[in-house]
Amino acid sequence: MQKEKFYVTTPIYYGNGLPHVGHFYSSIIANTLYKYAKISGKKARFTTGIDENSQKAVIKAEEQGVPIMEYLDTMANEHKKVWDFFNLDYTDFIRTTEKRHHTLVQEVLTTCHKRGDIYEGEYEGMYCVGCEAFKKDDDLVILDTATNKTLPLDVKGVPEGGGIGQYVRVCPDHLKEPDKIKEKNYFFKLSKYQTWMQEFYEANPEFVVPKFRFNEVIAFVERGLEDFSISRETNTFGIPLPFDPSQVTYVWFDALFNYYTSCKYSPHPQPLSQGARGVEIDGKMFYDESDVWPADVHIVGKDIIRFHAIYWPAMLASYFGLGEEREGVLHYVETDREKLPATILTWGYFTVDGQKMSKSLGNVIEPVSYATEYSKELLTLYMLSAIPIGNDGDYDRKSAIETYNAKLANNLGNLVNRVVVLSLKLPSPHPSPLPLGEGIDGILMDNRAIIDWEKINNWLWDVYYTEVDTFVSHYDLKWALDISFYTLDKINKYTDENEPWKLIKTDEEKTREVLYTIAEWLRQVGMCLYPFFPEKMSEMFHKLGLTDYETRLENGELHTLRSETPVFEIKEKGEPLFMRIEVEK
Repeated sequence: MQKEKFYVTTPIYYGNGLPHVGHFYSSIIANTLYKYAKISGKKARFTTGIDENSQKAVIKAEEQGVPIMEYLDTMANEHKKVWDFFNLDYTDFIRTTEKRHHTLVQEVLTTCHKRGDIYEGEYEGMYCVGCEAFKKDDDLVILDTATNKTLPLDVKGVPEGGGIGQYVRVCPDHLKEPDKIKEKNYFFKLSKYQTWMQEFYEANPEFVVPKFRFNEVIAFVERGLEDFSISRETNTFGIPLPFDPSQVTYVWFDALFNYYTSCKYSPHPQPLSQGARGVEIDGKMFYDESDVWPADVHIVGKDIIRFHAIYWPAMLASYFGLGEEREGVLHYVETDREKLPATILTWGYFTVDGQKMSKSLGNVIEPVSYATEYSKELLTLYMLSAIPIGNDGDYDRKSAIETYNAKLANNLGNLVNRVVVLSLKLPSPHPSPLPLGEGIDGILMDNRAIIDWEKINNWLWDVYYTEVDTFVSHYDLKWALDISFYTLDKINKYTDENEPWKLIKTDEEKTREVLYTIAEWLRQVGMCLYPFFPEKMSEMFHKLGLTDYETRLENGELHTLRSETPVFEIKEKGEPLFMRIEVEK
């Protein structure tokens, strides 16, 4: 029986700078979803990488006086170092300068051109190098150069057209005037997919998450789609058009197909595709695992949502020949869904302590140095629990430390320490495994002193597992964390009421029952927290005397482990699982 598959991607990040906290946010969401799918027994894939066919990278290399590929090789290694520091478990790191990607993109261009969806024309307008995007008038804002503040385009008293005196029309993200260009280009017939796109959205109401982001996309499409340029005449670095080598592929048309390149030309055969066909490209073997396609979820920032939710489906529709033409209009059909990504998961922007991140303010959170100073788990916990995915949010550094102390050091860490220390004081240093439902009354989640294992087991399966699995499947990682820490709060209350540190002096057998209950709940919650904090949960399993848990989880045995009755062979105290961090006053 073939296992269910799961494919998650991050954006491919620009290769002209190091990953920042926004990149970390995308990557840790992807890693967590991937890990949860993997331990649940799914055949999972996680792709990340860097976008190198970019004019920004060329400019950076020129500034540093180094050849472009030397610069890009250096930046690719630096990106990998960041993700390896956080132990991200990606299955493919793709670079868009790789020959396999060039091969795929030229296949796509040839196919779309033959379908008549790419045609020659002339582009005249504005282009922002920072965004690697063409701009319309209503994409811009007015910059008051006297105050360095931005104003909306329709503000009264500002000369029409901007660029006069102190008022300049600029890109809102980079605060620079777009370049005015006029050149021969090739265009993609996005307008052809107007009806198809609207019908696709209607048939798939959860295509973009959260819903309010999807509503923005739908409103944009309803205003009418326009064909867009997919090539540049003046750029010399990138993927040449196969039907006109004098033109280089526009970076977004090239970059978006990285998600499919990773499947069509996979660097190593995954268990997903037994007998995957191999092909040698540029001296390397790649394997056709396009049966992994489509992606279950693309994780993107809100600044690139239009590219992923509008351009991307249309590009795929052209490449795969989707839709059905009736009376000269292309319509969506249900089978098209088999080739289109299931979900575009979109996150918002961050401020830090209520202010926009800025080097001049000294408040930029650089992931590696921040995690080194504090903790990887602190950064992960606060990013995923304080800000619901999709919303704009604020990273409050004091609150982040307080959250870490409360949930990980004081709550989870203290429970582990109590079980370990008290178990080592027993004549036989581990809590006794008790058959579920034998000889005990009461219910743990009511915080009563006596335990009913049958009711506990029912609560585990009917409430805790169900809620965690449901939240993760809906990409609501905040609530998956919240229900886990709520459960740990209950176990802490149960521990305080039973006072095993006192009970151990008078009733050894009862102490074993109480400690076993706490240890078992730690095991259960720990397995659900493993995708979030794999290193620390592996350490916790070791402290509890549970052998091979990391290996078994990585092999997809979550559901098997949930049903087992373990023996906790606790042998040593060791260092605290989570060290408290002092809050600066």
